[in-house]
Amino acid sequence: MEKMILKKFGGEQLLNAMNGRLNENKIKDFYQHIIKLYKPEIQKLYWGNIEEFIDLVNEADEPSNEQDKINITFNNGRQIGLSRVLFDFLFKGKDNCIFTRPIGERYENGEYIFMELIESPTVIVNGNIEKNGIFPTAKDENGNVENCFFIKSRKPGENYDYPKEIVPFFVSQMERRLKTIEDDPPSAFIDHFKPIKYVLRIKKLEDNLLIKLLYQLSKSGIVENKIIANQKIPIQQEMTSMLDDENNINLTNDSDENLDSLKFYILAIRNPNPYYRFLDAYHILESFFYKYFYKYVTELDDNMDKVKLYNYIKKHEQEQQMLKLVIENCLTPSDFQSIKARLLQVKNKELLERIEGAECNIQEWPIDNIEKFATKLSDLIYKFRNAIVHSKKSNRNIEKIEEDPNLIPDFIKLTNILLEIVACVLEKNINKW
Repeated sequence: MEKMILKKFGGEQLLNAMNGRLNENKIKDFYQHIIKLYKPEIQKLYWGNIEEFIDLVNEADEPSNEQDKINITFNNGRQIGLSRVLFDFLFKGKDNCIFTRPIGERYENGEYIFMELIESPTVIVNGNIEKNGIFPTAKDENGNVENCFFIKSRKPGENYDYPKEIVPFFVSQMERRLKTIEDDPPSAFIDHFKPIKYVLRIKKLEDNLLIKLLYQLSKSGIVENKIIANQKIPIQQEMTSMLDDENNINLTNDSDENLDSLKFYILAIRNPNPYYRFLDAYHILESFFYKYFYKYVTELDDNMDKVKLYNYIKKHEQEQQMLKLVIENCLTPSDFQSIKARLLQVKNKELLERIEGAECNIQEWPIDNIEKFATKLSDLIYKFRNAIVHSKKSNRNIEKIEEDPNLIPDFIKLTNILLEIVACVLEKNINKW
């Protein structure tokens, strides 16, 4: 296609006719925010001064195919390639780009909110999501994709560029993501910047849906990239695909039921401190106490003697008994078998001795007796919950675990088992997505 070039007579500017006119103000703004960040010698050798850079952009090679890259030729004759989508976003249109957003901060652009996600600091993800690209998380009533989850991989032969849905977010962080380049800039412009692996894009005011999405992702060990400690704790967690046969994550924004419980799970997965993570997991169980207490009371025999009925109800008012009700109603003998096998791999006796708890012989827990197993399990969970909550100078229970470095991995294992238990409880109670 023939280029239209207007020489600089008077106020006329050099323009390029590739699918719309270039915006010289945007080119200058990009130069001031991004090109100026390169070392002076790199800036001079490759990009030149601002007027030279405007000429380079105007003279960029137009590809014959819309999917091909646009090449900008450096001052020294080398070329740099970027996608047409990125080129147009940076250098065309009326609105100036934003380049200065901090990493780890949500970004509002138009009717959407963008957020970067990372692999959880509390888990070592064992395995990878096998697919990459843009995946719908929900569609509107007409079947159009509005909210989406983006995964960027670096498999050979794949397109490394960001799709149009993600470009505004990538550009907004360009200043913070530019790499230090010593003497040889990569030929792919996108490789000048630290990559974004996961991005969630969601429409504003979709709060219920957002919590559900973050919960689903946290189950795979992916959490929002907020300012959190970089500590990794060796919990193994398989990353499984959340996609259906059509590559969708089908959730709704309708129901707000159980959202507080999902928030606690997200907090637990993000929290690098194993004691606080244990409490976050416990809060999930706690959030269902009254649901199952109510269920228990309403199912009692109406013809029961009033004193006996009162004693039955009174017995289950205590927190430990409500915990037992949740476990009884949400877990199965199959779950108990798995939990028991996992608990036998933990030094529970030594841990309990440290917090002055009674000895428990997990080997004798009966997996075929729901009530007895639930009682044993709730007692164990409740003892550690109390040890964390009530740890004081006069009774430094939980700190005694830390006095023996060999026991810390076992407490982390115990916390991981509790996370698996609460995940079962959550799935049992999620009736509508």
